[in-house]
Amino acid sequence: MARDINNKIAILKDMAIGRCRERIEQAKCKAKEWINGEKPKGQNEGKNDYTQPYGVISVLKKRHGL
Repeated sequence: MARDINNKIAILKDMAIGRCRERIEQAKCKAKEWINGEKPKGQNEGKNDYTQPYGVISVLKKRHGL
């Protein structure tokens, strides 16, 4: 019984670490794009969301999914 729990915890830990590594890689690629002056993928070209009558929270939710 204890071995099963330990195995499941180890599997969940490995999965979480794997997802964190994926997110780190995505952030690294995004940072490289910003450093090179490229526009990140998924951004609307020619549309400035800041000119619309939305608050800061709405902009963060819309642009960054927060």
